[in-house]
Amino acid sequence: MLLELFKERVEKVRSLFEENGADALLISKCNNFSWFTFGARSHITLNATEGEASILVTRDGVYLLINNIELQRLKDLELPEEIQRELEVVEYDWFERTSAEKEAIDSIVKGRIISDTGRYETGTVDLVSLRSVLSDYEVEFYSDLGRECDEIFSDVVPSFVPEMTELEVQGIMYREMAKRDIEPVLTLAFSEESTLTYRHNLSRNTRLGRRGFVSICARRRGLIISSSRSFMFEEVEGIREQHRRNCYVDSVAIASSRPGKKLSDVFEKIKEAYASQGAPGEWRFHHQGGLAGYSPREVVADPYTSIVLKSGNSLAWNPTIRGTKSEDTVLLLDGQNRIASYPRSSTWPALTFEIDGQTVRRPDIVLLK
Repeated sequence: MLLELFKERVEKVRSLFEENGADALLISKCNNFSWFTFGARSHITLNATEGEASILVTRDGVYLLINNIELQRLKDLELPEEIQRELEVVEYDWFERTSAEKEAIDSIVKGRIISDTGRYETGTVDLVSLRSVLSDYEVEFYSDLGRECDEIFSDVVPSFVPEMTELEVQGIMYREMAKRDIEPVLTLAFSEESTLTYRHNLSRNTRLGRRGFVSICARRRGLIISSSRSFMFEEVEGIREQHRRNCYVDSVAIASSRPGKKLSDVFEKIKEAYASQGAPGEWRFHHQGGLAGYSPREVVADPYTSIVLKSGNSLAWNPTIRGTKSEDTVLLLDGQNRIASYPRSSTWPALTFEIDGQTVRRPDIVLLK
């Protein structure tokens, strides 16, 4: 199955560079490398955008261009065997990277090259339209990752106490993700103070206080789940109802996200939902999310994004009302949407909304005692 999917992926890349009048495409961005190879990691640091290896796709071949430091790791740990057999390896010394990679490309391709980075003065092409439509193989893998992220929240949030700091919470989340071979691309822990001050809070040595929430972007095999969970140590006036209103906005976003709809159309529904909940201007203070997958947000939705949603897309909406947030990763499938990071099997308490004939479940804010 994987070999057939890989060959289809190769042909899609060939069609893309042919449409752009080129003879080859060089793939060097980490997210595109992971997408093309069904999960292989070319990066060393978690925040790298360009990796230590590239893929060169020509009209009649697929080449792995890689330095001598990383080749064995990719062969042993990263590249599926079926895909390895389809790649011609070009290895070079790490200290000759720029010249060696360029010489290898020139020896292989005699025509025009485009790339995802503009490297070597090539024309640049964006692969988001290809990588944002997931195969059935990726959908199931993504669903498993989402389920595990939900399990982490359900397992560890009950251990939080008011005296903990945001940094301690962040450390706990790092530890639990590491146990499951999940990379913590982003972990934001919010104390009560931070929920009221920042929409993006970089965790600090600040105690949680009466309540808070945690947001994560969690990566495995290139795919990234975005999800948030909220908690209180005591009932705080108005917060439970505000969380419910926030979740209503998120439910509208999820229910409105269907194949054939424009991202901008969903964005308008989000704005209307905010207004219906007595918070008409809140959308202006934080982006609302958008397409997800091999980046935390492949495309951020706004009033002008004309991208048409397709079956196989994933989205992560994250509406906020000052002090509260709702966020999960959703898969757009032919029959119905699947909330990957809040599955039916979740033990986290749910709020339920009926939106245009669809039942949408959102994680409630939990009271910890």
